[in-house]
Amino acid sequence: MRESFTEITRLEPLDIFYVGERHKTYFEYPSHCHEVYELNYVENAAGATRTIGDSFETIGALDLVLMTGSKLFHVWEQGTCPQHDIYEITIHIDPNTFRGTMMDKRAFASIRRMLERAQRGLAFPEAAIQILREDIVNLAQSNDSFASVIRLWNLLYRLSLVDDARELASASFTEAQDGNEDARVQKIKEFIAANYMSDISVQEMAEMSCMNVDAFSRFFRNKTGRKPNRYLIDYRLGVAARMLLTTQLSVSEIGFSCGFNTLSHFNRLFRESKGCTPTEFRERF
Repeated sequence: MRESFTEITRLEPLDIFYVGERHKTYFEYPSHCHEVYELNYVENAAGATRTIGDSFETIGALDLVLMTGSKLFHVWEQGTCPQHDIYEITIHIDPNTFRGTMMDKRAFASIRRMLERAQRGLAFPEAAIQILREDIVNLAQSNDSFASVIRLWNLLYRLSLVDDARELASASFTEAQDGNEDARVQKIKEFIAANYMSDISVQEMAEMSCMNVDAFSRFFRNKTGRKPNRYLIDYRLGVAARMLLTTQLSVSEIGFSCGFNTLSHFNRLFRESKGCTPTEFRERF
């Protein structure tokens, strides 16, 4: 399995953030994770691959991801990228920057929500990256520490307004929490987290919510964007992906322990979700 480690960042105790700007010929940094928030910008690396948790994608000419979390391993690799002048800017932000009563104020609501989503890795669309590229480069090249902090907050605010940013890793892989979720939805998700290895019916979830099955299914889909059964499958697949990377259990043992009744069913659903079989996913790492 690929070597992964918890990175000790270059943030000093009195720093709010650290910026690294570099031109390089290829990706060589290994898979890693950290508690600090990382905003990583990559330019001129079409064909390279990006792995964030259990998400694996080939990137285009521009790539920008915001992420955080001790369970969110991530890495960029060369893939089929033919370029020899890759431009990369990495911004590490002290998580303490976002703690305290100021972040509870209404003005920071969109940033607060974006930071919660970053627990799963948040990829921004190329159109937004093109608009914000100058802000990112100017921040990397600024020599005024106070002005840089203002630039950072402005960049974070503008990023938080991007409607079509995508969460990458599954919530069950990262064990991410959503503090703003509907209490009834949270109750169901906590029930699934505690019982995903067992048979769970939509009828059972509906009864917990004091609704009939049809009303509950509409309610849950409206709140989460997924049907209850689809959420349950995705949760199981996320746990399975984490187990493939962190345990020596066989694929069949992992599939059965995550609530899948047959190995073929587990393999099929995993391939549909991740684009590869469980064995291929493990070998990739």
